[in-house]
Amino acid sequence: CSLACPLALLSRASAAPTVPARRRRPSALSPAMAQPASADVDTAGLGSDSPHRAGDLDEKDVDAENVEELKRITSRELLEAAEEYKKTVSSKGAQGPVESSKTNRTLLVNSVVDEPGDDSSGGKKKKKGAFSGVFVPTCENMWGVLIFLRFYTIVGQAGILQALGAVFLSFSCAFCTTSSMSATVSSGGVVSQGGPYYMISRALGPCVGASVGIMYWLAITMLCVLETLGAVEGMLMISDDLEFTACKQVYGSSLMIGLALFVFGGINLVTKLGIVFVFVVFATLFMFYFGLVTAPNTPLGPEGLHLNDYITGLSLETLKANLPAHYTDGNNFGYVLSVFFPCFTGILSGANRADILKDPPKNLRQGTFGAIIFSLFMYSSYMILWGMVAKYPYLQGEHYPPDHDGGRRLAGAASGTYIIEEIVWNPFPQAAKVGIIISSLSQALQCLVVAPRLLNAIAKDDILSILKPFAPMTSGEPKRALAGTYVIAALLVLIGNLDIVAPLLAMCFLVAY
Repeated sequence: CSLACPLALLSRASAAPTVPARRRRPSALSPAMAQPASADVDTAGLGSDSPHRAGDLDEKDVDAENVEELKRITSRELLEAAEEYKKTVSSKGAQGPVESSKTNRTLLVNSVVDEPGDDSSGGKKKKKGAFSGVFVPTCENMWGVLIFLRFYTIVGQAGILQALGAVFLSFSCAFCTTSSMSATVSSGGVVSQGGPYYMISRALGPCVGASVGIMYWLAITMLCVLETLGAVEGMLMISDDLEFTACKQVYGSSLMIGLALFVFGGINLVTKLGIVFVFVVFATLFMFYFGLVTAPNTPLGPEGLHLNDYITGLSLETLKANLPAHYTDGNNFGYVLSVFFPCFTGILSGANRADILKDPPKNLRQGTFGAIIFSLFMYSSYMILWGMVAKYPYLQGEHYPPDHDGGRRLAGAASGTYIIEEIVWNPFPQAAKVGIIISSLSQALQCLVVAPRLLNAIAKDDILSILKPFAPMTSGEPKRALAGTYVIAALLVLIGNLDIVAPLLAMCFLVAY
C-alpha cells in the first residue's frame, strides 16, 4: 500500500480536495514512503513502462502540504484515501490517469484502486490462489524426465548419503532464489504478465536484466532439449528395432519439429491438454512408487525377464550397503550434482501467472515455497527407496539379468530398460515407458511455449539490436521468437546425450538464479 499511495494522492491533487495536514503519531514507514513523492514515484514500484514517471510530473501539482502528508500517513488512512479516490474516479467516468485497465501499472496499484482486469467478456477474470495458481504448475514444471531415468543411476553411483547431499544442495539454491523472488514481489516488483524477466530487468536495470534474461531463455530452451531426449530414451526402451547409429539425433530432431509446429498452431490446444499431462505425470510417479514398495513382486515385463538376486526388495541390509558412494570411472559428486540439479528448475513458473492470482505477493511466496519443500521430501524418498530395493551394481547398469544381451547400451538406456520392467509397476504392458514419453513431451511442449515469449519480451525492451527482429507479434503470438527458439533447440538436440545436456542446463539456470 505504501508503494501505491503516491500515485493515488498525486493523481487526486487536481481533482479532489487535499487531505488537511494534521499532527499524527509517527508510524513505521517503508523507505519508499520516506522519500519525496515528486522524485520517487517511479522507483516506488511502478514499472519502467509506466506513464507516470517522476520526470513527467509538474512540481506545481505537488505542493508542500501533500509531500508532508505522504510522510505522515498511516495504513488506515491510506485505505480511506484509496477508497475516496476510487469513488472520485467512478464519479468522473474513470477519467484521468486510470481511465483504462490497460495502463502499464503494477498489480499492487491495481489492487489498491480495485480495478477489474482487462477481460473481453466484460467481467472480472477468475483469480486463483496459491495452490491451483502456483503450487500445481510449479510442481508440474519441476518434475521432469530425470526422476524416471536417472534417479536410480545417481543412487548407484553416489550412494544414498551423497545422493541426499545433492538433493539438499539443489534445494538450498532453489530456496535462496525463491526468497529473492519473494522479496522482489513484496516490494512491488510483480508486473502483470511480466514474469521473472520483467522483475529482474526492472529491479536491477535493463542491461543486467537482458544479460540474465538471455541466459534464462537459453536455460528454458535447453530444458526443452533435455525433455525431448528423455522422450527419445523412452522410445528406445520399448523396442530394440528402433536403434541405429545417430538414432537419438534423428528422433530428437523429428520430435522437435513436431513440437514447434504444435506450438505454432496456437497456445489454446496446449492449454486444453494441460490437465491430461498433469494426470499422466502423477500416474507415472505412482507407478514408480508402487513398484518400489512392492518389489520384488512386480509382474514380469513383456519380454519375460525374471527377477534376480540383485533385487532384494525393501531391505535394511541393502540400505546399509548402498549408503557409501561407488563411483565408476569418469563419475564423481560434481557430475552427479549437475545431472540432478535440473530437477529443481522451473521454480519461477509461478511468476509467469502473476496476473491471475488473487494476492500475487502472498500466493507466489506460499505456492513456490510449498512446491520446493514438497519436492525436497519427494526426491529424498525416491533416493532412499532406490537405495533399499536393489544393490548398487544393478542400479549402475553393470549387471544384466539372465538372457539379457545388453544391446540397448548403445542408446544409453540399457539399465533403465530392465529396471523399469522388473521393479516399476506396469498396470498394462509398457505402461511406465509410455508414461515417461508423454511426461517428457508435455514438459518439452511447455518449455517451447514459455521460451519464445521470454525472447519476445527481451527483444521488445530494445536493449540488443540483434534481437529486434523477434519483437513483433503475429496474431497475438510471438511466432518470430518461436522460430528463433526452434533453431537453437534444433541445434542443441544434435548433442544427442541427456547426460551432457543436463550439466549445461544446470549452469545456465544457476547463472539466472
